Amino acid sequence: MTPGQNTSVYLATAIAGLLLSLWQIAGVQQINHDAVYYLLAIEGDAGAIRHIGNWLFYSRLIDWTATLTGLAPEQAAWAVNSLLDSVTVLAFLRLVEELGGTRRTLIWAALVILSLPYFNDNRAEIIRDHGYWAFSLVAMIFYLRLFRRFSWKDALGWNLCMFIALLFRVEALVFLVLMPLGLLAAGPGGLSKAARTLIPVAVMGLGFGFGLLFSSGMQNRLVDSLANAGALVRVFTESIPRKAALLRQSVVPQFSQSMAETTLYLSVIWSIVKDLISSMSWLYFAILLLRRWFPAPGLPRDYHRILWIYTPLTLAVLFVHGAWHFIMVSRYTLALGLMLLPVVVFSLNELHNKYREENRAGPVLAAVMLGMLILAADSLHSSSSPKAYILQAAEWARHNIPDQARIVTNYHPERVSWYSNRNSGRQLEFQKFRPGKTRLMDFDYAFVRKGGKTEDSQLYRILARQGMRPVARIQPEKGRGVLIYRLKPSHISQPASITTP
Repeated sequence: MTPGQNTSVYLATAIAGLLLSLWQIAGVQQINHDAVYYLLAIEGDAGAIRHIGNWLFYSRLIDWTATLTGLAPEQAAWAVNSLLDSVTVLAFLRLVEELGGTRRTLIWAALVILSLPYFNDNRAEIIRDHGYWAFSLVAMIFYLRLFRRFSWKDALGWNLCMFIALLFRVEALVFLVLMPLGLLAAGPGGLSKAARTLIPVAVMGLGFGFGLLFSSGMQNRLVDSLANAGALVRVFTESIPRKAALLRQSVVPQFSQSMAETTLYLSVIWSIVKDLISSMSWLYFAILLLRRWFPAPGLPRDYHRILWIYTPLTLAVLFVHGAWHFIMVSRYTLALGLMLLPVVVFSLNELHNKYREENRAGPVLAAVMLGMLILAADSLHSSSSPKAYILQAAEWARHNIPDQARIVTNYHPERVSWYSNRNSGRQLEFQKFRPGKTRLMDFDYAFVRKGGKTEDSQLYRILARQGMRPVARIQPEKGRGVLIYRLKPSHISQPASITTP
């Protein structure tokens, strides 16, 4: 990626990252929940397309890869993700080098990005965030150059990369439009930089707008987001006050309305902080906070100013999302974590310099290295818990349920459906049980997850009250499994039970 002595660092890091991806993929037993929607969207499944907001670039990228290589959809998705993760790793190193990092700094950067457990855990996850992380980082390289000196090449590079990031996640639109305004803080010529950087945004925005206009008239996530500006206002004027009233009524009646609303907002903030710690890891987040003990004098001041622009903007996007949906996961915060990690890299490099020059920071450096070894070991251990009963329930369905049958279930209908129908030439319809809305008379079978408190679930209680008994029991591990009920007579004979070790 760069000439000279640093090439070996890039090459070794890229190979190590690819091996990590292969390691994680080799341990996959079932694809993740969201993956089913992306893969079904390739086949034109209307429900899946609606679920992902008709934001189809990631699915089409997988489809194109599968067509070109002859790989199965899952394998094509992992190939795409491995490539995007390699771009992320190399872009991180290039950003550190752009910030003035030496060869030793790049080695620290490689150790940090390769030992990041959350990033490594997600290498095998089929999610569009891979593309968002990769192109957001590449875009930041161009933005840093723009911050220092304007050039049309860097302006076009920034806008193009953020535009590609937008094809993966709609949130990129906020940064594409607003980050150029941050160039006003870039010193002399800031106004000119900001104005000229916005020109490619406007040009591409018009092209993108016409593309949406002529895309078969279908709504998509971006159109909905732009059209629902009023709904965003109602989140803070109606939705949050209503949730606060319910909180007072059912949990803490002694709270005032304003205190209940403040509690909800604080819970959103805490969820963002918690997931940022998770995405960055406890070690690197601690180093980021403890500036007194881990200074980073080698980090250029202009990157500090960029972070003071990028970080509040990211937190605002995350806060709005959290207040709107009350859902926050670490992959939403990882882009911010990746932008903050160069601070950690330069801190570690400074710690190493002190150890070499003064021999005073030896114990601290040793403690940090031990922590990094723990993170590296964690990165080699997949955090996903295999659910063997999903595969076994799907296998039972393939062999015992007639084509076109309808099945209601209270757990993971998407994945059971994917493995039941894949390469079977049949179409079994699985639907999630919705209390008060689902009519059992409309279904042929019921799959009820057992284990834990599942026996207390409403679906289980309804079937028990009707005196129904399962025709099969799938219990692969630790008491967790699936109870299968036949709701309507079938001409296919069923085994009395299935118990797997």
